[in-house]
Amino acid sequence: MFVAQISDPHVAEGRGLAFNVADGAALLEKTVARLAALPQTPDCVVVSGDIAVNGRPGGYAIVAQALAALSMPVYVLPGNHDHRENLMAALAPLCPAEPALAPYLCYTVEDFPVRLVIFDGTRPGSHSGGLDAPVAAWLEKTLEAQPQRPTLLFTHHPPFLTALGVMDEAYENAEALGRILEGRANVRLCCGHLHRHMFTMWHGVPALTAPPVCLHIVPDFCAEGGDAFTDEAPAFLLHHFVDGRVNTHYCRVPGDFSERGPFSFAHPPKPFTAAE
Repeated sequence: MFVAQISDPHVAEGRGLAFNVADGAALLEKTVARLAALPQTPDCVVVSGDIAVNGRPGGYAIVAQALAALSMPVYVLPGNHDHRENLMAALAPLCPAEPALAPYLCYTVEDFPVRLVIFDGTRPGSHSGGLDAPVAAWLEKTLEAQPQRPTLLFTHHPPFLTALGVMDEAYENAEALGRILEGRANVRLCCGHLHRHMFTMWHGVPALTAPPVCLHIVPDFCAEGGDAFTDEAPAFLLHHFVDGRVNTHYCRVPGDFSERGPFSFAHPPKPFTAAE
C-alpha cells in the first residue's frame, strides 16, 4: 500500500503568487500530474495543510479542480494559513470531519491496511499549533480503540523542535500529545508546516515533516534561521506499507522548474512578472 503526502501548496486566489514569488497553483498541478503518472499509483493522497493563501475561497476552488484530476481518494487537513469554513465549503468531500469535534477538522480513514488518523492542531489567527483539550480526548480515544493497528497520524504543525530558528514556535500542550503517543510504536507522526523534510523520534514514535509543494525553507540552523525560502521543484513523500512496516520515500517532482532565491518570508520581494 502507498500513501502519498503532499503539503503546503499555498495556492493563491486568481492564480497569484505566494509571497509574491511562487506559483502554487502551477506547482500543485505539476505535483498532481506526477502522482497520477507514477508506475505504482498511490492508494490515496493526504494534503497536510496550508492549502490556500490566506484561506481565500478562490484558492480552494483552484485546489479542488487540481485534485479532481486524481483517480484515488484524497484527504485534506488545515494548516495555519487555512480558513476552516472556506476549506470545507470547497473541499468537504475530501475532509470527512467528525461533526462532534466541530470546529476542529478531525477524522479517521479505515479503508486501508494502514489506518489514517487526521487531527486539527490549528488555531485561527495563530501561526503556531497546539493540541486543544477536545482534540486530545478524541485522539487518545481514537488511538486506543485500535492500539495494534499500523497508523499514519497526520497533522500540520510538528510538535518537536527542528533547529530552524523562527519556525520553532511553541506548540501548546506538546507534552499532552507526547503522553498520548508514548508506547505506540505502531504510529508514525506525519506533519507539514516546516517546508522541509526531516525525520526524528519523538516520545518513542517515528516523526517526520513533509517537503513542500511550494516554497522551500533554507536550512539555516541558527536563531534567525527559518525565514529564508527558495522557489524550486515541488516534492512529496510516499509512505509504503510493506512487511508490516512503513517505509517513507522522498520524491522530487521532475521537470523544468525555476530555482530562485533565497527570499524572506518577513520581507518578500516585489511581485515578479511573467518575463522574470
